[in-house]
Amino acid sequence: MKKRILCIIMTALLTASVSACSEPEDMSYPEDTTATEAEGASETETTEEKTTEEETTEKKTTEEKTSEKKDGKGADFSEYITHEAVKPALWKATDTKTGNELYLMGTIHIMGDDTLPLPDYVMDVYENCDGVAVEYNVNELQNDMDQIMDYYSKMVYQDGSDIKDHISKESYEAAKKYLEEKNSYMSMMDYYCPGFWISNIQSMAFAEIENLSLSGIDSYFITEADKDGKEVVNIETLDIQASVSLGYSDKLAEFMLEDTLEACKETELVAESVAELYNLWAKGDVDGMLKLEEEDEIPDELKKDYADYENISIYERNKGMAEKASEYIKDGKNYFFMVGALHFSGDKGVDDLLEDMGYKVERVK
Repeated sequence: MKKRILCIIMTALLTASVSACSEPEDMSYPEDTTATEAEGASETETTEEKTTEEETTEKKTTEEKTSEKKDGKGADFSEYITHEAVKPALWKATDTKTGNELYLMGTIHIMGDDTLPLPDYVMDVYENCDGVAVEYNVNELQNDMDQIMDYYSKMVYQDGSDIKDHISKESYEAAKKYLEEKNSYMSMMDYYCPGFWISNIQSMAFAEIENLSLSGIDSYFITEADKDGKEVVNIETLDIQASVSLGYSDKLAEFMLEDTLEACKETELVAESVAELYNLWAKGDVDGMLKLEEEDEIPDELKKDYADYENISIYERNKGMAEKASEYIKDGKNYFFMVGALHFSGDKGVDDLLEDMGYKVERVK
């Protein structure tokens, strides 16, 4: 089961925006009659559900939270940290003809209690840069309802179908029951793709882990850049970020949804698995992260679907990231380039693609 949980964790950490973006109060539908009728019918239900959720949160006492941990519903991320010091992977890409340079760092979209302060070799690059280039400015996204609505609207089926047309009734009912128990189900969610459901359930599982922050390294540097008057640029678009949730085939989505629900029953195992990836990131072992990903137990009949998903969520994005990095180098932009560490793993990482383009790429740390 642990290896399959790792597969779930990997998908949860593939984008910056999914974990950072909170669910909007008003979620959009495709522009069809069925959805419009459903929206009107669910307004009262939505208000009642939000009130219930607020009341439940207020009533939750310290004793209840402690009891949850004893019952296996909670876990402390710090207990699974095994690395000696945080030393994330860092590269320098140089155009030997012009001398233009670009520093690139592999990030992770979570943080633990030991993440900060980051080592001097990282902070020195930041102090000397004019701006940070990140997958997507999650801080801006969180504070811009129009962007949030735009992001979530991409998760809606545009052909008039709903999630029940794409996964089995059993899987749908199990996911719905879980969300209802968390006071997080709304009927309008039926119009959203399984990737939306998966990311929501994953976020709930992560939220039960103590001393784990869903604000990642990129978010930290965006905040610092804003304070220091440095530029913040997006490497990707919202469409590309959303592609990770939209990249599942129906069969793979159902498998991932079922496994996500199963994993949520073992919070300590989820915490241990997240920490396993985090420990590799902290040691700068990006290839170790890929090795874990390759060991995931995917059923034989879904291996092609998963390979297609990897291509969408990792390798095609690597190409776009490398092209952006090349653009910054050519333009002489003094940016600190940072994307998820998995995008540097293996022989098709951003660093490898830049080498193929003719740049000199050196591993700094």
